[in-house]
Amino acid sequence: MFIYFIPVYYPQIQVTQERELDFLKKIKGRNGAEDYLLQIEFQTKNELRMNARMAEYYGILNRKHDLIVEQYVIYIGDEPMSMLNYTRQKKFYHEFEIIDIRDKSYLEFVKSDIPEFVILGILAGFGQDKPEIAVKNILQRIVTITNTNKRYKNTLEKEKYLRQIDVMSQLRGLQNTIIQTLKNMDITFDITKDLRYQEGELIGKAKGEAEGEAKGEAKGEAKEKNKNILKGHSKGMTIVELADFFDVSIEYVKKVIKSR
Repeated sequence: MFIYFIPVYYPQIQVTQERELDFLKKIKGRNGAEDYLLQIEFQTKNELRMNARMAEYYGILNRKHDLIVEQYVIYIGDEPMSMLNYTRQKKFYHEFEIIDIRDKSYLEFVKSDIPEFVILGILAGFGQDKPEIAVKNILQRIVTITNTNKRYKNTLEKEKYLRQIDVMSQLRGLQNTIIQTLKNMDITFDITKDLRYQEGELIGKAKGEAEGEAKGEAKGEAKEKNKNILKGHSKGMTIVELADFFDVSIEYVKKVIKSR
């Protein structure tokens, strides 16, 4: 009698993963419903394996938090959306929602009484309206809500929402339109906290000072800003929240985090 021993191999999977999410928040369940995680990713172009990436996100988040994850991809690209919103394999199925926000009219968002919802209008389709007109309507709606609604009146909420619109506008290249429209509407907005204003101030200051001193100050300020961004990220702030808080672009935050 012959006995064959079949060797069994136990492969080691050594993977170092670092995943940056655009938006992640724990949502408290209402009326006895379970808590869950809300994840939102913004896509400016079609990604071939977006379905695999979202499945990977789900696995990581579910294992870490032991919660259901409601996943949404908001597509704002110029090309027609072609990404799959599911992964179907033998004994495995995963699905998430893809919202092509350009198919939605920004006017649907402007009708809302909720500022956070109105802000999303900056990513929606403008239809026959020129960007300047759409931006003005969105900004005016935010001003109206924060000036008349008791919940927001006499607070700093207006400036917070205007800053959030400024951050979101970077996804569509509308930053200059936002700033110019604010000026034309004579809306009170502390532009001195805006990154572009700060950059302009640094440039102007550099002209009047020694080049080496100006560069040293700029590097020092940038180093301190980057340090605080990393500190906020380590405490769980999302990329969008960091960009909003430090008045920088989303891409800037991503570069700082990747360079650590």
